[in-house]
Amino acid sequence: MEDYLQMLLQMIEFTPDVFFPSPALAIAFRVAMAGLTLVYSDIAYAAIDLIRSILAHDCLAPSSQPPPPKFPIYAAAIRPVVESEGATLTGYLMSGLVGDFPEESVHMVVTIFRVLASLWPTQLLAWLPPAVQQLPSAAAPDAAKAAFVADINKSVTYQPRAV
Repeated sequence: MEDYLQMLLQMIEFTPDVFFPSPALAIAFRVAMAGLTLVYSDIAYAAIDLIRSILAHDCLAPSSQPPPPKFPIYAAAIRPVVESEGATLTGYLMSGLVGDFPEESVHMVVTIFRVLASLWPTQLLAWLPPAVQQLPSAAAPDAAKAAFVADINKSVTYQPRAV
């Protein structure tokens, strides 16, 4: 599985025209999510890296206008995958954060949540409470769960005022 995930990471970098529009994108995303459930840290790290690479790809928030010609195609392929798998992904990420994710992967998980909050804010606010409630109380007491969800809700819905 780790070799497959590493190959996909190379495809994103060197052959995005093959990777993103492919019908196999959804399957690759699910494989990466399955990697999040494994205790073997190298596989979990590769899975987190792949998911971060997909979600943080420039096609979803292009910095240049007009965006490169293929970016709308890539984004159109990524969005439905995230929208259909987002709830499961959120649950796996939360479980891994309080569980067995390698410590050096936390910054990538934070990036994933930032992207989700930025590009799918409404969905993230729907996905997060059930994911947090499924965490074991020994790892996350109920009061901490409620405070975390409230803080995320406040952060995601916060709109800075014009000065």
